[in-house]
Amino acid sequence: MASASQEKNGCWRIQFKPVEAGRSRQILRLGKVTKRVAEEIRIHLERILESRKAGLSLDEKAEQWLGTLPEKLRRQLIQKGVIDDGGRRVKSTLSGFIDDYLATRTDIKPGTLSNLRVARLWLEKHFGHDREMDSIAPGEADSYRAWLGKEGHAENTIRGLCRKARQFFRAAFRQRIIRENPFVGMKRLTDLASPKERQFYVTRTLAERVLASCPTDQWRLIFALCRYGGLRCPSEILLLKWSDVDWKKGQFIATSPKTEHHEGRDTRMVPLFPELRPFLEARFKAKGRDPVWVIKRLRNPKTNLRTQMIRILKKAGIQVWPKLFQNLRASRESELIKVHGIEVACAWIGNTPAVAMKHYLQITDEDYEKALEAWKSLGRQAG
Repeated sequence: MASASQEKNGCWRIQFKPVEAGRSRQILRLGKVTKRVAEEIRIHLERILESRKAGLSLDEKAEQWLGTLPEKLRRQLIQKGVIDDGGRRVKSTLSGFIDDYLATRTDIKPGTLSNLRVARLWLEKHFGHDREMDSIAPGEADSYRAWLGKEGHAENTIRGLCRKARQFFRAAFRQRIIRENPFVGMKRLTDLASPKERQFYVTRTLAERVLASCPTDQWRLIFALCRYGGLRCPSEILLLKWSDVDWKKGQFIATSPKTEHHEGRDTRMVPLFPELRPFLEARFKAKGRDPVWVIKRLRNPKTNLRTQMIRILKKAGIQVWPKLFQNLRASRESELIKVHGIEVACAWIGNTPAVAMKHYLQITDEDYEKALEAWKSLGRQAG
C-alpha cells in the first residue's frame, strides 16, 4: 500500500494510495532522514490507512505515534487526507509557514522567488514574524493594504504585495492551517495600466550619447541589444549564445524565460537590425571573448546591471529615466510598429498586441510633428 524510496538528493519520500476513491497516489516528503526512520514512518502510515479503510478507530500505538510527530509531517498527513485535524488547526507562524512554502516551490524562477521574499518581509514588518497565521482576520488584511500606502508604495506595488500575500494564505488554507484566507475577498488587485508619466522615449540621439559613455564593448552591446534588439534585460541578454546568431540569414534566437510557460513562446527569431549588428560583430571579433556566451563577464546573478547603467547615464550627463531597461524595449517596439505593423513588431519583441498597446506603445514628439505637417499640407491643398 505504501513504498519508501530515496531520491538523488538523499531525501526520502513515501508514495501511497489514499483511502478515498478517485484520488491519485500521494507523496509524503520526509527530507533527509535515515532509512530506518523512513521505514518506521511507512509502517505506521500503512497501519493508519488500513484502519481507515476498514472503518476502525486508530489503536493506542498509532495515536501515540501521531502525538510525537513534528508539526511539518503532521501537516502533510492532514493535507493529504491521512488524518483529520480533530477540530483543531496546525499552528504555524507567518515566518515558519512561508519558509516551508518557499522551500517547496522548486518550480519557480529566481526572480519570482526574490519577489515572494520581498512580499514576505513586508508581511513580517506589519504583522510580526511570529504571528500565528490563523489569528489574522480579513479586516487586518485591509489594514495591511492601507498601511502599505502609508509606507509610500505606489499603487501597483501595493496590489502586487497583496496578491502575493493572498498566494501565501491560499496555500495555508489548502494545508488546513487557517480556516479562511483573509485576502480572498480583496478587490482591485490587478495592475493598473502603466502610468503615462513613467513612459519615456529614448531617442536615437540620446541612445548615441549613452553608447559613447559605455565603458566596454560588452556594455555597448548590452545597451544596443535592449534599445535596438528589444531584448529583456537581464534575462534574455544573459541567455544569448553565439550559436543563436545566424550571420548569413541576419537573425538570432532570443530565449525568453518570462514567456516560456506559454506554448511556442519559449524562443523567438529577431532580425539582426542594421543598428544592432555592428555592436554584435565587434564583440564577436573581440580578443578573448567567451566561445559560448555573448555576454560573459556580467553573468554573476549578484551583478546589478541597473546600478552600472545609472553610472553610465550620469557620466553622459543624462537624467535617469523611469523603468530603465523596459523603456528601451518600449522605444524600439514603438519604432517597429510604425514601420512593420503591430503583429510583426510583437513577434520580434516577444509580447502580445494587448500588452504592447497597454505598456509599450509610445507617442513621440516626431509623431506630433508629422501630424501637424500633414494637417498643414491638407490646409494648403484646401486653400
